[in-house]
Amino acid sequence: MTFKEWTAVVQVGSGVAVAWWLWRDADGVLPATVGLAAQRTLWALGGVILLNVVLSIVVAILVSIARGEELRDERADERDNFVGSRSMRNGYVVVSLGGLGLLVFFATGGNPAAAPYILFGVLTLAGLTDAVSRLVYYRIG
Repeated sequence: MTFKEWTAVVQVGSGVAVAWWLWRDADGVLPATVGLAAQRTLWALGGVILLNVVLSIVVAILVSIARGEELRDERADERDNFVGSRSMRNGYVVVSLGGLGLLVFFATGGNPAAAPYILFGVLTLAGLTDAVSRLVYYRIG
């Protein structure tokens, strides 16, 4: 696997881990205010960033040891640009549909305290869609 594929694997792993943590945190009991819910999702965002950094370093070290050479990012070519643009398009579709869903949620009288969780979930799902799409497109060529 290439550096770009390993990066996508790390993104999927950290995205799933933090989404699971936030899901457990919400666990049917929403905070009393939107501000408290937003604070929790900000902690989750910080967790994603930290987890991505740590996992990227660990994976680079482990793969380098296994290969016997340093794992390096290679120069982007036409294939990388194609894979990146198609993957981002897939993520954009998820964000668009999720934004529409959030508007429908509010229009039907949804609890505003759930909004930060829904927004974070939509953005996490879009990021996972992008990373998984990259893995699939790199594998199928």
